[in-house]
Amino acid sequence: MSSDPALDLATAYLRLNGYFLLTEQDLHVRDHDGYRSLTDIDIIAIRPPTAPGPAHHRHGQRVEECLIVTDSDPLLDVDTTRFDVIIGEVKTGGAALNPSLRTAGALHAALRRTGDLYATDLDDVVDQLLADGGATTPGARVRLVAFAGHGRSTTEFTVLLGDAGKFIRSHLHGHRDLYRVTRFSDPVVAMLALFEKLD
Repeated sequence: MSSDPALDLATAYLRLNGYFLLTEQDLHVRDHDGYRSLTDIDIIAIRPPTAPGPAHHRHGQRVEECLIVTDSDPLLDVDTTRFDVIIGEVKTGGAALNPSLRTAGALHAALRRTGDLYATDLDDVVDQLLADGGATTPGARVRLVAFAGHGRSTTEFTVLLGDAGKFIRSHLHGHRDLYRVTRFSDPVVAMLALFEKLD
């Protein structure tokens, strides 16, 4: 858990939507005087190309259902045919990315952390991200996402933190039978689950 509750909410939301996450990645740049801190990247998230739902396997004479709970918020418009990558900034105020994150060097560094998913030259992916806020390659879709308290960005995809919280609560409400037996390790989900029990 970070010291930033807005970041905790955004990461809980993305985990529920099936993403693996890196958070608060420090970015440094080297110049003639040595290294200097440029910015930190709040979220680098990767979602594999799978649909949510249970896995089934044979256990003796019967088929057993196992489930790591994920859901899919239609707002995210997840493409289950390719990796979905989010480079995100979290703000409790208006929706906007830190200008230091919207640079070729920062985006190259972030994409290198995600591995070789793109089957396209990274320069081309970065150019498209800078121009459009998103890029699609044969293996992955990448988006710049502002997680924000209010407003909509004109240069990147926006997820309002209030909507993320509502989605988690709606998911918990719709799966009460499952969550009666769950001990939550994520403190944000645990708190929202407590509210759900108390309602």
